[in-house]
Amino acid sequence: MDTENAPNNSKDQEDIDGNDLPNDDSTTETLPDGHEEKESAFSQKVTDTYADNEALKEKYIRVLADIDNLRKRSIRERDEAITRTRRRLIEDLLPAIDAFKLGLNEAQKVDPEGPVYNGFNMAVSQLDSILSEYGLMTLEPTGDLFDPSLHDAIRHEDSDSEEGIILQTIRPGFRLGESLLRPASVVVSK
Repeated sequence: MDTENAPNNSKDQEDIDGNDLPNDDSTTETLPDGHEEKESAFSQKVTDTYADNEALKEKYIRVLADIDNLRKRSIRERDEAITRTRRRLIEDLLPAIDAFKLGLNEAQKVDPEGPVYNGFNMAVSQLDSILSEYGLMTLEPTGDLFDPSLHDAIRHEDSDSEEGIILQTIRPGFRLGESLLRPASVVVSK
C-alpha cells in the first residue's frame, strides 16, 4: 500500500513546488491576474527609456557641435586680434620706415661707399626682412599700370609712354597680407 501511494505523493509534491513540466497538449500558458498590466507598464517604461536615451544623444551631439563652434570662434577671434595688433604696430612704424629710407637716399648722395650709407642700408634691409616675415609688402609700382585701389595719383605728366603708366613713385605704399595699409603716392602719365 505504501508503494502505491508513493508515486502519487511525489506527483502532488511537484504540483505544489510548481516545477512540473506542462503537458504536451497545452500550447498556451495562462498568466496570473495583473501580469499583463505589469508587462504593459514594463514595455512602456522600456519605450520611455529608449526615448530618453535618444533625447540625451541629441543633446550630446548639440553640445559637441557647440563646443566645436566655440573652439573655432575663439581661434578665429584670436587670429583677428593678432592681425589687428600687428596691423596697428606696423602702421605706427611706417613713418620710421620712411625716415630710414630717406636717410638711406641722402647717405647714398653724400658717400655711396661710406660707413653711414652702409649702416643705413643694413638697418633698412634688416627692417624690410623682419617686416616681410610678418607679411608686409612694399609697393613701389614705377612702370606699372595705375590701379586706384593700390595707388594714389598726386599728379599727371605728359609722357611718351602709354596713358595710365606710373612714371615715378613719390612715396611707397604698403600691404599687409591682402589689406592695404597705405597706397603708393605716384606720378601718372597722361
